[in-house]
Amino acid sequence: MALKARNKAPTVKIQAAPVLAMAFFEQKGLTELIDSRFDLDKRIKLTPGNAVKAMVGQMMSTERRRALFGLNDFYVQAPIGRLFGKNVDLKALGATAFSRNLDRLFKQELGELTFDCYRRLAEEYGLKSSMFNIDMTNFSVTSLDSYPDLDAAVPERCGHAKDGHNERLVYSLLTVTDENGAVCYEKPYDGTTADSEMDRHAIEFLSAKTDPEETTLIADCKIVTAPLIKLLLEKGFGFVSKCPANFGKKIRDQIIYSVQAGTMEPSSVRDGWEIYDTDAETEISKGVFQKLRYVAFRTTEDVTAGVEYLRDQGLKEARARFGRFSSKTFNCEEDARRAFSEAMYEHVDSAYDVTGEIEPVEIDMGYGHPGRPRKGELPMKKTDYRVSVTMEFDEERARQLSQDRGVRVLITNLPRANTDAENVRTGATADTVLLSYLDQYQVEHAFRLMKDGMGIDRVYIHRPSRENAMMFVISIATMVSDIVTHVLKENDIDLTMQGVSGKIYSMDLVCEGDEEYLDGSPEHEELFMRMIEALSRNSRILSYTLVAPFSDVF
Repeated sequence: MALKARNKAPTVKIQAAPVLAMAFFEQKGLTELIDSRFDLDKRIKLTPGNAVKAMVGQMMSTERRRALFGLNDFYVQAPIGRLFGKNVDLKALGATAFSRNLDRLFKQELGELTFDCYRRLAEEYGLKSSMFNIDMTNFSVTSLDSYPDLDAAVPERCGHAKDGHNERLVYSLLTVTDENGAVCYEKPYDGTTADSEMDRHAIEFLSAKTDPEETTLIADCKIVTAPLIKLLLEKGFGFVSKCPANFGKKIRDQIIYSVQAGTMEPSSVRDGWEIYDTDAETEISKGVFQKLRYVAFRTTEDVTAGVEYLRDQGLKEARARFGRFSSKTFNCEEDARRAFSEAMYEHVDSAYDVTGEIEPVEIDMGYGHPGRPRKGELPMKKTDYRVSVTMEFDEERARQLSQDRGVRVLITNLPRANTDAENVRTGATADTVLLSYLDQYQVEHAFRLMKDGMGIDRVYIHRPSRENAMMFVISIATMVSDIVTHVLKENDIDLTMQGVSGKIYSMDLVCEGDEEYLDGSPEHEELFMRMIEALSRNSRILSYTLVAPFSDVF
């Protein structure tokens, strides 16, 4: 049977999840906020704000990020005029329009714009945060080898790509999240930029955007250098980080020694965890000392993992050290004893008990002449000595060694208190210090979402300035996803924004003439309406009516 083209007008529809995200984006004023940074020619159909909204909407679908030339295909059946304004048609969603808007965005201070978008959303939903998590990642890309954009961050080979592709070019990305896990700031860097430089920039930026006396910064151990600790104290920030081995004349080793000599208390963070809280004078620059607080902790998982490590790695090391004795012989008993003693001298911090028994071994030396032996002639023999080695794993010793090795040390300037103050800047328990540090996983969640969900490592653009602007768009998409997820969970809807896309991927919002309706299962329709109600915090936000995402908003 031959296929025939239909004569009636095509149905106008779009996936429900991107509509929800774009309605949220529009009604929260993010389109307006972005466009307010530009003095735009009235002839421009697709404004920067609408361009960002269109890219964010596509990223919130079940697809990963599309190349710019494929974005209009995503909206080919959508009610484009209602989504982006009556002057915008399918042709206006072409790659050229998106590229020009990325060029416009790059000329802005995108870090400032990111934080302003965050502040708009945070104020709307009351997401006050006195803690910010700082971290950086890198991601490899395949791009051109030469770049004309001297002012843009460019990818370079750094030798330690997070995905293992050290042969590729790498971008570095600084990201800051609030205590709710929402992205609030990002800045791309050249692939070889030092972590300390990115940390310094984050401290300087946040000092201008927050009240440092009320704010605590959480970061990994790369922020714990004498210049950066001094800067944090000068700016007035509270901070929590992991103490590296080489900081403050190896003060971490002193804290661990104190732990070994003292007693750790049970932690309330998790059963079986132990904690130790102390102060120590710390040299933060030459001749300048500051009393800082150190919280050492040990987990049951650390001890268990340490025992297994000592079992496997200790056996390999012991075999490498003593395995030669199974085949080697010595001329005299004294040589055998001396060789075994030298090997035992190197056998330290091991959970294996090693014993060696020296045994005489008769060696057949032959007959001392060529040819067949004479009648009744016996072969010559000599006595050598061999060390018979036995190894036995001592689990109790392994557990003791693991307890010592498994101690991790945090450094902070938060005042000690028996109970937490409303703001930890004026008092925090040791368990709260530990929990604050462990909450840094939220930045890793943001990185994972950017890479796996938003496809930040899929570079379709050869001009670094445009790719830098695209990183801003991806950060905004991640921020929207984070805050929508937070609000849904506050309203007992246990779904992430990505979970929403996956769950209702088959449901469309359809427009036929003046009629608008959801095309999906009753269960998904009910879920969609619950999400609209959850996100409708006040009159500026999504209406309770079904048609709000199109008619009342766009």
